[in-house]
This record gives sequence, C-alpha cells and structure tokens, in this order.
Amino acid sequence: MSRLDLDDYSIERPFDFALRATIGCGGIAREAFFPKSEESFVRLLEYLETEGKAYRVLGCLSNVLPADGVSKRAVICTKRMKDIREENGVYIEAGVTAGALLRYCRKVGLSGAEFLTGIPCTLGGALYMNAGVSGEYIADTVEFVKAYIDGKVERLSVAECGYSYKNSAFMQNGAVILGAKIKWKRTDTETVENRIAIYEKRRAHLPKGRSMGCVFKNPQGYVAGKLIEGAGLKDYRFGGARISKEHANFIINDGHATSEDIKNLIAVVKNAVFAQYKIVLQEEIRYLD
Repeated sequence: MSRLDLDDYSIERPFDFALRATIGCGGIAREAFFPKSEESFVRLLEYLETEGKAYRVLGCLSNVLPADGVSKRAVICTKRMKDIREENGVYIEAGVTAGALLRYCRKVGLSGAEFLTGIPCTLGGALYMNAGVSGEYIADTVEFVKAYIDGKVERLSVAECGYSYKNSAFMQNGAVILGAKIKWKRTDTETVENRIAIYEKRRAHLPKGRSMGCVFKNPQGYVAGKLIEGAGLKDYRFGGARISKEHANFIINDGHATSEDIKNLIAVVKNAVFAQYKIVLQEEIRYLD
C-alpha cells in the first residue's frame, strides 16, 4: 500500500459479507477498500491491477449472493463516493445511494429519478444492471457514463453502454463505473414529492426481511413471481431460506440461511418452473465468488 495515500481510503479487514449484504449471509473477504472520491478510486484500481490483485466493486450489496467461505478477491466498496454536482446537467458519483439521490432531487426540484424510490442501490449498481420498475429504467435518463476501462478513464454514450432489460455491457466487459451525467427535468419540490409518494405506495406490498429483492428476471410475456407461485413454491423452504408468501420472486433469509441454502433453493425454483412451464428462469441477482 506504499504507493497509495491511505488518508484517501477506509480499509476493513476482514470484510464480512453477512453483515453487509442485504440477504445477510456469505463468508468474508480478507480486505475491503472504501475510496473517498472518484480520483482515489481510480488510483486504487491502478494499484491493484499493477500488483496483480483480483478485486470486485460493490455498492449496497443488495442484489448479490456472496459465496460462503473466504473470497480471494479484494472488495472495493463505493459507498463513500457521495459527490453530486451540477455540470451543465447533474453529474453523480457511483457511490451515491438512491435515497441520497432522491433527497437531492427533492431539494433542487429534479424529476426523473423517482422510480428508484425504495430500491436499496447505489447509482453505480443501478447503471450496472439497468435498474428499473414499471417500464422506467436508469438507461433512459443517462447522458454518459464515466468508466475505467483497460487502464483508462472514458466517457461512454448510452449506445456504448449496451443497455437492455436488466442488462448492460458492463456485465460482460469488466469496465468499472465511476459515475454518470444524468438528464432529468427541472420542476418543483412538490411535484417530486408527489411522484415519490406514488412509488412508495407501489412498493409498500413488497416483502420485509433479509432478501436480495427480485431474484429472477421476468421472461418475455410472463411475470417470474407468478410462474413460481404457479409451480406451488410460495413459502417453500430450504434450510434457513424460504420463498416469500407475499411475493414469490423474493427469497427471504429467516436468520440462519447459508449462501448454499439459497443457491439450492434457486435451483429448486428453476427446475420446478421449467417442469411446469418449460420456461428457463434467468437470475437477476449476481453471484459473488
């Protein structure tokens, strides 16, 4: 670490996934770095790559399933990268959470981010997986994404990001998202608050408890939760993991589930839905090794 200014980072050794991930299970990583800015983030990436150290970039750990045991990768957590600034539009660093973003939008009168209400994500995570609900997606609001690619910082157009339903080029090309310039509409605080209230009401029925959010993508023309319910799996359990009674596309950790329990339950769901409907469900969540 001699080539890095340690004042630019918080370091956690070890990093306990079970304490950090919203699903509440998983093993540990030997170390985790929390850069304070975009610039320190890039310096850290350069250092780790020069040293040949494998790493993984994470935000809120809300749609991930960490493996049990000890990970060989260092963790870089973006949650201290909180800068939002006006640059002929709004530029937002990758670690800004949806909650912080909505508070900013309410304060300055920006409409367009309200669909992120209640989603436990950072902007980087939302951009990575093209987060969205009810037909509204983060890709629809992006002017450009700044990313670290092959040792260089580049600005990527929306087309270069390769966005589609719950998918992006970032999932395949290994690029690291640093931030993005977003185009939203100027309005007033009351309008933003009213739209936030609409999304809060829509999400009020979602299951409580430790989960990863929706586990599976919706197959074209179908709703994954309805398929799982139709296969008779509501409240089905494997070890400490169970399918939610309220929403069958949620897996709940009842307090003592291992990641292996959840992986096994996911396999049960995929097999049952295929047997019933001949449809192969695809995971929306990401597996961490």
